[in-house]
Amino acid sequence: MSTDSIDVFWTGWSAAQIAPAAGVWTSPEVSPGFSFDELIASWNVRTPAGSWVEVAAQVVTESGIRSGWLVLARWSSDPAFTSTSVGGQDDAVAVAADDTILARDGHRFTAFSLRLSLHGPAGSLPRASLLGAMVSANARDSAPAPGTVRPGAVVGGVPAYSQQLHRDRYPHWDGGGQSWCSAASTAMIADFWGVGPTPDETAWVDYETPDPQVPFTVREVYDESFGGAGNWAFNTAYAGARGLVAYVTRLRSFAEAARFVEAGIPLVLAVSHQEGELTGAGYVTNGHLLVLTGFDGAGNPVVHDPASHRIASDDEVRATYDLGELDRAWSRSGRVVYVIRPPEVALPESSAQPNW
Repeated sequence: MSTDSIDVFWTGWSAAQIAPAAGVWTSPEVSPGFSFDELIASWNVRTPAGSWVEVAAQVVTESGIRSGWLVLARWSSDPAFTSTSVGGQDDAVAVAADDTILARDGHRFTAFSLRLSLHGPAGSLPRASLLGAMVSANARDSAPAPGTVRPGAVVGGVPAYSQQLHRDRYPHWDGGGQSWCSAASTAMIADFWGVGPTPDETAWVDYETPDPQVPFTVREVYDESFGGAGNWAFNTAYAGARGLVAYVTRLRSFAEAARFVEAGIPLVLAVSHQEGELTGAGYVTNGHLLVLTGFDGAGNPVVHDPASHRIASDDEVRATYDLGELDRAWSRSGRVVYVIRPPEVALPESSAQPNW
């Protein structure tokens, strides 16, 4: 594991700051104070029927070269609209890789802007409550920042949903439930905050399941171009469309994650691990999402893991993993998290280099 320190910065604009003229709003140019190699945008938008948004980013290199406007999403919560990232638009300095802008070899960025375009019938355009981005450098496989967790702090009441209960269901969505870890995690958080789908909303689910919220969420977060339900920003956009404040960022350590737990906010973590690297998991993965609910008496993470040890049971979802092992798995994504909360629930205080 690298010992390079992480630089990570999050900033966003609220509804009061977003004032689209002729349906387009471009953010001020932001310089985070360090050179970065990744950008992930997030948006919280209400999209009336027949409306959608386009989210794009532009980055500026250390030598002053500006990328083109790279589209990260054409998105709507209207089921009649096919939400998608956009491939095939890379330029000389940057690559648009689904939910992330990546620097090409030899380049770093020093500034960025975001652009939000609203589309729909006159008088029924989307309404944005948040647009923001996280930028970072040296994030993947980095060592954790110093800090400790408080043993025994757990967020109670988070439901447990196993993706294995949905194996091979609706295979046109990424092959079925065996791939639905992100949507299952997002569904747990939405239901925890009381904004998950109602029985009427899930009535179209055509098989017996205790957790119809999971396929419902898959339908809402599916990225047509990516071909899966694991687009990080699409998952937080879904939560934002249901009235929550939701975005993707990176943390520096479990010590930072513990501050969210202590504030009553469970987190979704992106992890990756191979055989023997995460004791008790019962599976290997090149990319997986799970919910951090707290820490046991020894300071090890307590999670709701939708992989459920590959056992098709919600009773197998709750698990406790070794802190060091899970941190190594988490570091492979650069410690990506979904921060999802109601507007009235306060965040913990961030650091001098704000990452939430």
